[in-house]
Amino acid sequence: MRKLFIFLFLSLTLLVNATPVSDNLAMALKQGNSTEIAKHFGKSVDMSIPGDEGVFSQIQAKLILKTFFLKNKPSDFTIVHNGDSKNNSHYSIGNLKTSKGTYRTYILYKEVDKKVIILELKIESDE
Repeated sequence: MRKLFIFLFLSLTLLVNATPVSDNLAMALKQGNSTEIAKHFGKSVDMSIPGDEGVFSQIQAKLILKTFFLKNKPSDFTIVHNGDSKNNSHYSIGNLKTSKGTYRTYILYKEVDKKVIILELKIESDE
């Protein structure tokens, strides 16, 4: 019983400390709004999307994401897990449902002056 209590306490502590990705960003992913998502990119972003992988400028990343959304029209996005990472950064893992299937997403970000800055964005096939 004691072990269960400690496990529950630690689990709740992790959930409280994890900063979830903003509702605006989650909604932008659900709608396939590359312009809104790009507002959260820094000067460069490490991005991995089917067909494109690398470090891209904000403008390049926006165009790559726009092309992905044109080919894979999103219908839903749900957060599965949030957590904290190194260097005061956070991550969110979610599922992006599209017309071509479900994709697992990974977003690594920092909060700077109460604004979410995406450092890394991965969209991978969930197959």
